[in-house]
Amino acid sequence: MIPIFPATAQSFKSQPNTIMVAASGSVETQPDTALLSVVIRGEGKAPDDATRALAAKIKAITSGLRSIDPQIEIQTNAVAIGEVYAGDCNRDAGLSQSTDAEVSMAADALADEADRLAAGARRTSPKVANPCAVTGYTARSEASVKMRKVHDAGTAVGLAGRLGASSAALESFDLSADDDARSRATAAAIANARAQAQAIAAGSGMKLGGIVSVTDGTGEGGLVMEKLAPVLNAYEVAPASPPPVAVDIAPKPVTTNARLVVTFALGK
Repeated sequence: MIPIFPATAQSFKSQPNTIMVAASGSVETQPDTALLSVVIRGEGKAPDDATRALAAKIKAITSGLRSIDPQIEIQTNAVAIGEVYAGDCNRDAGLSQSTDAEVSMAADALADEADRLAAGARRTSPKVANPCAVTGYTARSEASVKMRKVHDAGTAVGLAGRLGASSAALESFDLSADDDARSRATAAAIANARAQAQAIAAGSGMKLGGIVSVTDGTGEGGLVMEKLAPVLNAYEVAPASPPPVAVDIAPKPVTTNARLVVTFALGK
């Protein structure tokens, strides 16, 4: 069923001898971008040791992923370093209220992360005389990866794990550019609008004329008619491009929507 939005249509000022309808259109396009998240960790007896271990893993993972997709984009979202304790250390137990208030949220979050990373080992460790003794350091980095070879995204996740990532995941698929998808969605919306207007005009004994104006569905502004010229008369939506050859990845199509209010001229 073609959706109609009476409230939206009523918010526009009608012109004499015209009919105004609101319609939407959507198309599906095979994605050309895969988005991954990678967590990398380095450990060492001293802060510099942990940082060096982290840097070495980042370099190896970056090099490995670029061997799969030379156009890959890797962005570092966060870097943190924290202490690892000998036991289940409650380091804030002896702090006064005023001193505790001076501890920054960032420092707490960093220390909590270090605790979490070493939690598994502490659960099985025997009790120690000084559970808060520092036994080493952990450096941690989070990165976002954008790759164009979507069919190799699963391979990239596995390779990142082999090269030392603490965790790697395929988060989503996307389009690097959606101009074509938006154009096709707009064409579908205009085709739906014409079908609605034709039915209303026929029921009223009127003849449907050409398009007078097109605005977006929010009513916040008009669309330039010259820019819409390529799609105003293209009422058949072009099929989505075929999916890339995939081994173990089946990307879900990206849906692009358009919502328009179209005014047609009416004649007898």
